[in-house]
Amino acid sequence: MSLAPTAPTGATAPRRALADLPIDWATESTVAELVAAAGGGAAERSVALAAFRALPTEANLLFTGYVDLRAAELDGAKPAALKPAIGELPASALPSGAAAVIEVSARGVAAHIGAAAQAAGLAITTMPAATPLAGVGEDRMSALIGALWNVGVRIGLASGSIDAPVIVRFVAPAAGGSLLARTAIDLGPSAHLSVVEEIGGAAATPGPARALLAATSEVSLAANARLDLSSIQQLPEDCAYIVARRHEFGAGAEMHLAAAQIGARLVRGRIDHHLAGDGAAIRQVEVVFGSGDQLHDLTTYSLHTGEKTIGDLLAKGVFGGKSRGFVKGVTTIPRSGRGTNSYLGEFGMLLSKTARSVAIPSLWIDQPNCERVAHGSSVGPIDPAQIFYLRSRGYTEAEARRAIVMGFLEPVVAALPLEDEADRLREALAAKLETALVER
Repeated sequence: MSLAPTAPTGATAPRRALADLPIDWATESTVAELVAAAGGGAAERSVALAAFRALPTEANLLFTGYVDLRAAELDGAKPAALKPAIGELPASALPSGAAAVIEVSARGVAAHIGAAAQAAGLAITTMPAATPLAGVGEDRMSALIGALWNVGVRIGLASGSIDAPVIVRFVAPAAGGSLLARTAIDLGPSAHLSVVEEIGGAAATPGPARALLAATSEVSLAANARLDLSSIQQLPEDCAYIVARRHEFGAGAEMHLAAAQIGARLVRGRIDHHLAGDGAAIRQVEVVFGSGDQLHDLTTYSLHTGEKTIGDLLAKGVFGGKSRGFVKGVTTIPRSGRGTNSYLGEFGMLLSKTARSVAIPSLWIDQPNCERVAHGSSVGPIDPAQIFYLRSRGYTEAEARRAIVMGFLEPVVAALPLEDEADRLREALAAKLETALVER
């Protein structure tokens, strides 16, 4: 990666370009330190580092105008070189109703597996050092993680079903630190698992992002497997969050993804679904709530190469203050994707005159024989007619606004597998809403 030259003493510092990501530790020496700690993986990391340096921050020409990484100030936030090991959490750390709990932080990984999950064959292991990260050749943020990840964990279930969820907690590093974590989930034929990501950290004063949490979810679903994956991101507002999700589907495999983006100063996320198996299905609901100066840049790519696959993707964003939200999606159906049933919807709600939202759903279709292919989008303020209706039923204007916004976001909340998690998300959204309404 080319960095702007340092300005002479007393001169004005050079202006950063919108897509510049200031990272001075993406070097061969850092890679060597991580390889030494992990005990291998030099070739795979070198390929990823070269891709990181060569690739543009946004390769899709439809989306290049919406890249803005200037809130990140990550020079010096070098990731620690950690030994690959999984520590043992006490049994008391296991939440009620959960099968297992995993904690991922700048110190490494620790976990506890409940007795029932152990009996069912749930495996939680370190990721082998030489495991390549798919997608590093096409996405620069994936290449960053593939080159410089310092924590990796695998969650595996070869067969059977575990109804209780696995809780994965990501703890943000302190300002001046970075955590680059990889999580792989592998399900065997007809296996069923539920995973809940809790992504947070200690409260911080809003400002530039001086800490980095970059994470992956690398999912492989064998024939007829099913994964329910929920994610609640409530990072402090001095943190940048980069997430790269890549999901591979076998025949008849199904995934339900519910994701909430609430915290962090800067969020850049990419999701890739590859529905290669006939009859595979992805059902995704994502909610974004921005306030203050937060910026969310989220893209979903869905590739339907199998026959009679299903894609049901819905994204909803609420933005107050001076926040920005860019929600994009591309559904691709090649000639092999006969009988595809796909919907892509992206909707934004603005709570202030200074907030901005962009929704860009796109369809690339080379197969005329599809069951359904549709997309929709809208961005705008709360409908005055809805406020009028609720006020006619006895609500105050503030109560009407709260009810409309919370109802708009409820689909993601309702998708969470644990009622405690759903209640916690409702509380977080309600608190965020109060802040956003003040910012009007």
